[in-house]
Amino acid sequence: MSGDDLESAIESVQEWTGSRRNREDGSATQTALVVSCSMSDCSWEPLWPVDATWNVIGVQTLGNQTWDQYEGQVVLDSDIELLKTQHDITAVLIVGHTRCQVLEDAYDRWIAPDSESPAGIEARLKPLRSLVGDALEEGLLADSMPPQTRQNRLVEYNVCRQVVFLKQALPSSVTVAGYVHDQDGAYNTFPDKQYLVALDGETEPTTIRARLPDDSSVQVTNLLT
Repeated sequence: MSGDDLESAIESVQEWTGSRRNREDGSATQTALVVSCSMSDCSWEPLWPVDATWNVIGVQTLGNQTWDQYEGQVVLDSDIELLKTQHDITAVLIVGHTRCQVLEDAYDRWIAPDSESPAGIEARLKPLRSLVGDALEEGLLADSMPPQTRQNRLVEYNVCRQVVFLKQALPSSVTVAGYVHDQDGAYNTFPDKQYLVALDGETEPTTIRARLPDDSSVQVTNLLT
């Protein structure tokens, strides 16, 4: 991905988020935030625990990040922070996607840092570059892996880390669920399906399934466990 593409994505995030806020339904009794990647063109239907009666507010960030950096500290993304003060949030969904070019770029910049990138791009990618380093250190990624395998695992790892961060940053009553939109059949032979990979910091599929409704059709899986 070129620097111009990333700069354009950064500029468009605020505009997209603002337009989505205007779609809120004042009659809804529960509110959910859906955090997705600003480079994703995935469409989705309501995902558990959200249904059609909820007030759903979309938030787009580079690489579906829920954090930002301020004076050297990792803090809650400013859009999510603002929405937290404006709404009684019941749930937050983090939705990653397997063709995430932002994460591909973060991996490439970890392997071969680009000193000529604009400061704005570096600031937004720095947390993701650090995340790549964590995944490599934990043995969840390896340079020897096939690129697509590495990408799929990085996408899931990012979603799981965002869920853990939000669970700590938001009130304990808020349900935080992490999904991966599988565009390539990474989890099954059929692409374009959504898989629940993390729930309130838990990633073990058996434990997650025990918390779902008995009649739930939610597909739960995990590449990293």
